[in-house]
Amino acid sequence: MSDPDPMATVSRRSPLRGRSRAAVFLCYHSVADDGPPFLSLTPRTFESQLRILADGGYASGTRADLDLCARGAMTGARRAFLTFDDGFADTVETALPAMAAHGFTGIVFPLAHHLDTAAPLAWPEVAGEVARRPGLMRSTDWEGIGKLVEAGWEVGSHGITHARMPTLSDEALAQELLDSRRLLEERLGRRCDLFAYPFGDWDERVARAAAAAGYAYAFSLPFGEQSRASRLSVPRVMVDDRDDSWRFRAKLTAPGRAALLSPLRPMLRKALRRRAHSHAD
Repeated sequence: MSDPDPMATVSRRSPLRGRSRAAVFLCYHSVADDGPPFLSLTPRTFESQLRILADGGYASGTRADLDLCARGAMTGARRAFLTFDDGFADTVETALPAMAAHGFTGIVFPLAHHLDTAAPLAWPEVAGEVARRPGLMRSTDWEGIGKLVEAGWEVGSHGITHARMPTLSDEALAQELLDSRRLLEERLGRRCDLFAYPFGDWDERVARAAAAAGYAYAFSLPFGEQSRASRLSVPRVMVDDRDDSWRFRAKLTAPGRAALLSPLRPMLRKALRRRAHSHAD
């Protein structure tokens, strides 16, 4: 029996739509004190979120669980897919031990070429943060990725240059997708068929290219709304320094995530900001 079309729209009840009680897809970047706004949260806040997840009965979401989600066969505990974009060094130094203490593993999406030299995480949109925080805005290296793999984490690709995929030519798009996957698989000796779109930015052409490059699942990061999803456009919810306990709990609820991914999101964001100001931890 052939695999289902990865571009096919998943059903409204599928956990891959990001609105189900069965699974929540969370996107992190840096876990550090004094990290870049909107790209980080403090270790203390992260620890609080891990406790909330553990107390809420969540278990780590894995690559195998993605297949269960796609087949509509999720059973047992709720799954929290804790994904980390860019491969920050503090993903290994800070997030890994904190998550291990609570029995969680994650999925990391590093920039493959950055791992050779623990290169600065520098692209035009974050140039100012690199200048202000050069010690923090850097990639982990292959040794760090090895530590994550040993701890049970999954490794996926984030491309080569952190380019906005929809802006690339067909040739450049294929190169970003294929070269990054090939390098990760050669160095790690394991399948790497997960992808996170840089900036969470994608379109149908990009998703088709990801499928052609051999990716089974790819993750978006809707900043507006995303009414539909496929295995190549799984929506995640961003988590950062604004997410105190009340706001984080709201993002874990199925209605909260449905609202975040709906055309009503602008109104919800205003409500969350007002409520956050009046419910400080």
